[in-house]
Amino acid sequence: MASQVQICNLALSRLGASTITSLGDNTTEAKLCNTFFNDLADEVMSEGSWTSTITRATLALTTNTPAFGFDNEFQLPVDPQALKILNIDEDIPGSTTYRIEGDKLLSNNDNMKIRYIARLTDSEDWDIYLQRAFIARLASELAYPLTGDDKKAALEFQRYEGFLSRGLAQNGQQGSKQIVISSDAIDVRF
Repeated sequence: MASQVQICNLALSRLGASTITSLGDNTTEAKLCNTFFNDLADEVMSEGSWTSTITRATLALTTNTPAFGFDNEFQLPVDPQALKILNIDEDIPGSTTYRIEGDKLLSNNDNMKIRYIARLTDSEDWDIYLQRAFIARLASELAYPLTGDDKKAALEFQRYEGFLSRGLAQNGQQGSKQIVISSDAIDVRF
């Protein structure tokens, strides 16, 4: 896919701004891109289940015991870092109680497997839908400082929302259909 500089240049081009050769350039455009890039990338990745960001892990049990409420503490993944837990591996969805606190997951379970949104620090690993949404989000953030035009910023944010919606819909269609198994207690017919 595209490098960070290429992504920034696509966002800058949307605004009619000058392009950059490096995030370290001594230009307003490069400084703004450098300021916004990582935080906005985390934000956009956390917005939904982009196929390129979904990862699975078996968590390591730490030697610490939570002060109260749970028996065990697990370390959340750091490489790649977990931005958001999508679900845990459990036989009956919703049957396991857990809590995320900082970079730890607390639970009474003795082992824990998770599916999560990972922070992808290399933009070349992003799928096209994530990339397009991010470009629009970055352009919306850059619009006012570079153009002074609130309307352009709002328009770019609307574009972002459209790319977000379409991209996540496309990503959601990848994989087999999930079958919901009901228990006898809720499978009542009249």
